[in-house]
Amino acid sequence: MPQASDELRDLMKGYFGDPIDDSGPYEFLKEKGYTEKAGLIKPPEGFKEFDGDRTKEWHCVMFLIQEWDYAWDSPIKE
Repeated sequence: MPQASDELRDLMKGYFGDPIDDSGPYEFLKEKGYTEKAGLIKPPEGFKEFDGDRTKEWHCVMFLIQEWDYAWDSPIKE
């Protein structure tokens, strides 16, 4: 069941032209070096955090998690 906020859906519509399709955010992240396997999104090599330059990436990751039940593979280990 879709669960992304209206704000995230509006951002996806603005970024990719569709408020619920996962292909735009997925392809965007793939172009930025992110990978995905069995629904688990892994950031590119050397990733440290979502900073101001990665705001769109953050929005896309959160949308895929909330709307499509992807998961995040954090490179930061405790």
